[in-house]
Amino acid sequence: MLRLLLVFGLSYVFSVTDVCGTPDYLFSFEAGGWLKLHKTPQPWEEAFVQCHDEGALLASPLNKGLANAIHSQLAQSSVNGQVFLGIHDYYSKGDYVSVEGVPLTDMDIKWAAPGNGPDAGDCLTMTVDGSARYASCKDPLPFVCYRKLDNQTLNECGTFDNEYRLNQKTGSCYKVHREKVSWTRAYKSCSSEGGHLVILNDAEEARIITAMFPPRTDKSDPWERFYIGLVTWGKDRVWTTIHGEKIENVFNKWSSGQPDNYEGIQNRGALIWNGELDDVSAAGVKLTFVCEKSPKSKRFADLPPCSEKVIRLCSLCDESQI
Repeated sequence: MLRLLLVFGLSYVFSVTDVCGTPDYLFSFEAGGWLKLHKTPQPWEEAFVQCHDEGALLASPLNKGLANAIHSQLAQSSVNGQVFLGIHDYYSKGDYVSVEGVPLTDMDIKWAAPGNGPDAGDCLTMTVDGSARYASCKDPLPFVCYRKLDNQTLNECGTFDNEYRLNQKTGSCYKVHREKVSWTRAYKSCSSEGGHLVILNDAEEARIITAMFPPRTDKSDPWERFYIGLVTWGKDRVWTTIHGEKIENVFNKWSSGQPDNYEGIQNRGALIWNGELDDVSAAGVKLTFVCEKSPKSKRFADLPPCSEKVIRLCSLCDESQI
């Protein structure tokens, strides 16, 4: 069993040695996983979604090690004040649980002195001294995301998300999001996953992305589209990609009569199922979208070299077998 575990540990490290980039989730033995401090304040629900999109959870002091690790993130940062914890009573007033469903009474909580009561809010925060307080969920605060170590490995796209698939022709990884959202929400989702809204560099890439539309039927939307990373600027409507490339230098085959800036609000680009471009509103239209990610970028840092600590954290065998 030990030999099998060592192979697992080594394969994890080797699977990401050719993946570069600066990870923003750092591994903590004390936490038994990866942590990331978000310094930009957000309301609690938006913080929850941000962590979720990144493949993590809003961190809670589920045990002493995790409580210490969250406190260390806060103490070592320039954040003055509090950070949101993943603890709330949204489901039932006064019944506080973590986002994993762990009751407050089962967590390692050090209360602030003097403390405040539940009337102060439906969420919990941690202060710079490591103590917890009740707080409003609506007031924006920094927050910490956490991903527990398990037996998943980073795939060839440098992510735990297996919906990303590497295309050998373009060298990029792609993921289709089937839920229809605004362009802004699509942009944020891709960014949170370590990628970006797809940029169509040429006709070949446009054909590859067009092939990701569902098969056409009699009931198919004649204007079925994907949001892409194309935007327009200023009164002269200068089109560029979200990375600043001129539209003349990337795929730019517009559908007949497009872009028409209908009602003067169409300032984002979309790919129609027939492989041509359309201009759309950033907020007024909800569409599916495609995220693009470099296989050389990653969000989560490598595990430390395979060791007894790593094997124990993986929890893949009895301690008697280590």
